[in-house]
Amino acid sequence: MSKPTFDLLSFRPIRSDALLRYNSLNQSEPLRINLYLFASITLLLYPTWCESVTSEIATPISIAVTSLGGIGSAALFWRERSRRSNQLYRMEKELNAEQLVVRYTPLNSSISSTRYTARLGQLKGKKRILAIRGTKEQIASIWDSVCALRNRLVQSSTLVVFVPIDRSTRNDWGCWDDGGSSTATWLAEARNVDGQEEGIGWLNYFRDLLDKGNGSSSSEEDIHGIAWFALNFKGRSIASGQGEAPRLLELLGQQLQPTELLDETDESESTSSTSVKQILDCQRKFYTVLTNSSDASEMQPVFTRYPVEEVDEVINGGGRIDSWDKCLDPDARPVGMVIAGSDAWVSIMNANVAYSTCIEFPQNNGGWSDATLLAMQRWVRDDDASTSMDEDGGWRLELHQTIPWSAASRAGGTLRCDCRGCVALTRVPERRTLGGLIG
Repeated sequence: MSKPTFDLLSFRPIRSDALLRYNSLNQSEPLRINLYLFASITLLLYPTWCESVTSEIATPISIAVTSLGGIGSAALFWRERSRRSNQLYRMEKELNAEQLVVRYTPLNSSISSTRYTARLGQLKGKKRILAIRGTKEQIASIWDSVCALRNRLVQSSTLVVFVPIDRSTRNDWGCWDDGGSSTATWLAEARNVDGQEEGIGWLNYFRDLLDKGNGSSSSEEDIHGIAWFALNFKGRSIASGQGEAPRLLELLGQQLQPTELLDETDESESTSSTSVKQILDCQRKFYTVLTNSSDASEMQPVFTRYPVEEVDEVINGGGRIDSWDKCLDPDARPVGMVIAGSDAWVSIMNANVAYSTCIEFPQNNGGWSDATLLAMQRWVRDDDASTSMDEDGGWRLELHQTIPWSAASRAGGTLRCDCRGCVALTRVPERRTLGGLIG
């Protein structure tokens, strides 16, 4: 089925299975393309057949009208033809991705530490895929934020595959085996990265994605920049990007919904780490103030004293920030909300940075709501505070973000908070992009 077939409309060879998938999903579009083509040719050639068909000589006015109609039909033909070509190009990329090879741990390490090698096509229906290509520095910069959401990636049946451009390893990214990455069920190892073995290599595949059909990707961003894509259970592309790391929390809320049952009785992460215990205690204090207090001054000791870039981004874009006085108003704060499944991650490269996550279960006026939200916090402490004898270890909340997260629906917005208050972001209509996984 993967044998290429020359496609006249795209004027290039295309995989036969990609053509079959397109024709099964778009039965009316080929007819519309052919009608536009027929109309444009007929109208543009009107002066040549007018007299023989209508027995009248074409007038300048009729020629002008039919020419305009022919140009319009030709423009519509080219638009639909380009959309078709882009869809076929995307489908080819998705089918090519099925040949990429990963090594992963299918079961919890407490049950089995056996690692299996499989092609992505063999994982369809079992795992979602998030593949991220970058240099050592680029992967290291997002390693902690990905590890912080490790349990949520497991709950959404998502495998993360890091593809290093420079042959770097997990140790170079800030991961040593005390983090348990070698047996993590959410983290897969890219195999045949350079394409030296049989099949498609990961780096060659990313180069093909970034070519966008031009035959070369010579820009510095294409060669060395970070790039990523995500596939759903069916192996279809659901998100991609270039030049900027994926915003994983938003990606989880909109595309990587949980496949496991979320319950308010889920226990917090058990750990012997003092720092993790301190962070989870700080998280509980934050939610105690958030749900029970109307006094904004009680929130001040929880947060750092400086604003963060993520909130500034919304404000600078015209967004409104609600101060903690408004957020903690009795009619605004989430009274009765409970959290469950809390966990924490302390950066290995920087012990003064940490993350925590939890699942929020809000309560509505009539009782418990069916809504569930995924929350993530980023914590920091100063060098002086790291040796503090305070029970919280000097940890202060830098950023709190929450997003709806349920199997039934996609998130319609997200909330970001810092020491000043909270800003809300809502989802805008998705731009129709059929040009491939990236672009």
